[in-house]
Amino acid sequence: MNRRHLRFITIAIALAFTLISASTATAQVVRTAEIGQKIHAELPEIPIENQYFSRKLNKVDPTNTLVGRVLRYHAYVKGRPVQMRLDWKLTIADYLDANDVMDMATYPSQDVLTVNPMEADRAAMNKLSRETRNRLIDRLMQYTRR
Repeated sequence: MNRRHLRFITIAIALAFTLISASTATAQVVRTAEIGQKIHAELPEIPIENQYFSRKLNKVDPTNTLVGRVLRYHAYVKGRPVQMRLDWKLTIADYLDANDVMDMATYPSQDVLTVNPMEADRAAMNKLSRETRNRLIDRLMQYTRR
């Protein structure tokens, strides 16, 4: 099987899980700032990436972090359920350029920060080890469960 077939199968499986979970789930609300702070405190090896100026505040927004943007990308941009490990792996794969194409125009915080953080966030995610990314997924699932 080539990479294209594997991607198709992965997407088909993810879609099936998404449809199953969407039929039983209500609208998801994710407390991104709160969850982001908890995860950054527990996993200090994950860069905070909050050096960007907020257009509204006209200063650095300390609550606009890498993990917060990953959460918003996953839940609100992609509409993926937060309960499924496979969906979190797909989101991380997006950041690693191994799954779906990320769009700068829809990336979280691109409209509220003076610089779009997408490329720096992707670079930060690429620097993390597989083990660290798996720990991140574990925490994301832990803190987004109802």
